[in-house]
Amino acid sequence: MKKKILVLFATALFFNGFSQEKPVDFPFGPIGSTPRGIFGEDSRVEIKDAEGFKEFARATAVMIPKSSVDGDRIYALSLKHMLEFSFETTKFDENVRFLDQPTAGTCSGFLIAPDVFVTAGHCVQTIDDAQEYIYLFDYTSSLSFNKEEDYFVFDSKNAFEAVEVLTSKLSDRSVAKNDREDYAVIKLDRQSNRAPYRFRTSGSVKEKTNIYTIGAPTGLPLKFSEKATVVDIEPKKWFKSSIDAFPGNSGGPVFDQNGFIEGILVRGAVQFANGRYTGDYKYDADCDCVKTVYFETVDYTAGCQTHRITEIPGDILENSVYSNLKYAIENKLEKRFDQWNDFSWIFLSKYLKDRERLEDVAIASKNYYALSKILEYSIDDLSYEKTMEYIDIAYSNNDSELLTIFLENEISADIGEADNTLLSRAIKTNKIEFVKALLEYDANIDVKDTLGNTFLHICAEKGYLEMAKLLVANGLKPDTKNENKMCPEKTARKSGYKSLAKYLKRVRKKS
Repeated sequence: MKKKILVLFATALFFNGFSQEKPVDFPFGPIGSTPRGIFGEDSRVEIKDAEGFKEFARATAVMIPKSSVDGDRIYALSLKHMLEFSFETTKFDENVRFLDQPTAGTCSGFLIAPDVFVTAGHCVQTIDDAQEYIYLFDYTSSLSFNKEEDYFVFDSKNAFEAVEVLTSKLSDRSVAKNDREDYAVIKLDRQSNRAPYRFRTSGSVKEKTNIYTIGAPTGLPLKFSEKATVVDIEPKKWFKSSIDAFPGNSGGPVFDQNGFIEGILVRGAVQFANGRYTGDYKYDADCDCVKTVYFETVDYTAGCQTHRITEIPGDILENSVYSNLKYAIENKLEKRFDQWNDFSWIFLSKYLKDRERLEDVAIASKNYYALSKILEYSIDDLSYEKTMEYIDIAYSNNDSELLTIFLENEISADIGEADNTLLSRAIKTNKIEFVKALLEYDANIDVKDTLGNTFLHICAEKGYLEMAKLLVANGLKPDTKNENKMCPEKTARKSGYKSLAKYLKRVRKKS
């Protein structure tokens, strides 16, 4: 237990030493197209009180050192104990909130794909860094915290580990301030069924836009911060806002009222107090107590700085869009598919290099809802060979529903070789439902082979009575003779199909 306390105290010192530093454009277009303190009133609330945003909290995780984990327990000082250690006082101003909650987290982060996690670059740079942590979801105030022994119990299904750092960037001070970058993208050890955040891929956030964040201020259970706005968009790589955030919020999502990501929270305003810069708490000798760092206004401060999500490498964003759509398709999640369908440019071939086409995924999953939506964008992008591949799948499986989806997207009902159209193939193999679908979309029924046989001759030779009835009902004449001067009824009689021959004779006499 002593070892745990030492680790927790070191974490407390980490938190106190963090670095200083309207309507929006369409956010879903192709890639490349067009320590912090409190500002005014403390707007942080528990996740349970974040009406309309609770689903986003499920996609937000906290990085917790593995050294704090023991079985299903995570050891962490309460905020009260941490501040007592740091400032050597037991007195707190009334503006210091959440004193009885644990401070387990070091950084925050969020899902942008089922197994892709984004955080700040100053939190993680290498895979060795990343594997020092678990990535815990549902770290909220609803967890029961044992204040006497400084631990809480977590559910292992909510804990993930890192297997790869896909990309990371942390600019040093040699880079101009407006161009500094601070992000890391991590591949987790498995996919989560939590709905990831959507994110901006085009356009740019505007000043005065309302924005929000969810994270672990000072390592506390997840808090939702609202009542913030974008105040400066001049820097190329990041923008400034009035979000209420502390160390521990680093890496957290910054999103708009619709829940799509504008960026990654990375830096904030600080005050000089007690011989150092601080952005969360300070000791005030007048009251002999600890106070929360407040700013009357964001003006003339560093504000809360957010790395623009569009400055993450485009291939990472593309892959994440693709992964989200693939996951939604495979799991038949219509609502989630519809959300990611806003990124419709991903369906076109130039974005699918070395990736399975999403039409293939939809067909393999028999998710025809998704397939029909995809084809609205991609049908003109499909080659004849690829289209025939899909049609052949429908034909082989006698899948008239799949065929109909392509017919609805204006694929010709007469697709195929001139002497072996799809209708001809379907009639020869007695695929009644398939033929019905083709005829509904005006497939040419008046086709003859090199010997002058009509489709009724084929039915007569093979004994397909129901197929013959369907063709006659759709206008195929039963009195047409082939080059051997035989009409379909004679072919049926010769082939030994008496019932079919009688039917053809009867309809011939009526015609």
